[in-house]
Amino acid sequence: MWKSALSVVFAVCAAVSCAPLTYTFPVEKRAPAVNGLDLEGCLVGIAALSGRDAADSLLMSALTVGVAEALESGLGLDSASVPVFSMYAEDIDMSDTVQADYILAYTGVDYLIVVDSLFVGEYGVSGTGEKSYIQGQFLVQTQVRLPYSVRLTVYSSAPARSVAEVRESDVLEWTLLSDNSISPLKAIGKVDGELDSYFRTIGGTMGSSLVPKWVTENKTLYVYDDPEWMEACRLAYVFEWEKAMDIWLEEAESPDMRKAACAAYNLSVACGILGMEEMASEWSARSEELFGRK
Repeated sequence: MWKSALSVVFAVCAAVSCAPLTYTFPVEKRAPAVNGLDLEGCLVGIAALSGRDAADSLLMSALTVGVAEALESGLGLDSASVPVFSMYAEDIDMSDTVQADYILAYTGVDYLIVVDSLFVGEYGVSGTGEKSYIQGQFLVQTQVRLPYSVRLTVYSSAPARSVAEVRESDVLEWTLLSDNSISPLKAIGKVDGELDSYFRTIGGTMGSSLVPKWVTENKTLYVYDDPEWMEACRLAYVFEWEKAMDIWLEEAESPDMRKAACAAYNLSVACGILGMEEMASEWSARSEELFGRK
């Protein structure tokens, strides 16, 4: 799927009457998600698996909220439409196909994103021995570090099987500035309250990798200083490719080999953007053949 980039100003400069211009403009292509996963039009849910005595259940909750929000945004769903299920890790073994089938049937979704291995390490606090000059004063630096890792596994239903996996492993870092050195306990207290928002953001980043993205590619068309060619170029810019193709189809029959070759090339671009890959290849071959004859 493609769309025109709205930030581009449509402008075709005056052309030499006997030769075509090339007009290059950006279009956006819908790129597949990780491992070619396609969740569009499917029922998607999230299962957070944590231990009964897990100390990081609040962070798991923040993480899954971030994943859900990213899925809703990326798939064009209403807010809070992706269900989140909380389960005890001790009770669930997704490697057991019988259990996995049961869980997928129980949740009633087409794809279940399982968060089952959130690890949050111990805080590390250190004074750098350096000072920063800010607003007329020197402030002491204290660094706080927190390692973490998490895994998302995507299961499809009927039958339940793993189809994608996303892992994240990193270290959160903070640099605190103060008039004097601060104790490790105080430093940890300053950052600990921010963890929910950090893990919500981490979940959002991981969730975003599971949905398609728009990527910009430059496409080039041929255009002549002719009302029909100019109109076809305009139609292509506003993403009315079928109407532009009607014009180029007529021009592809022109006795002028160069014009016919340019029209065939433009048709190959249009077909590619519209997902008609086989026809795009045929028009591309036709264009090369005509360019070889002129």
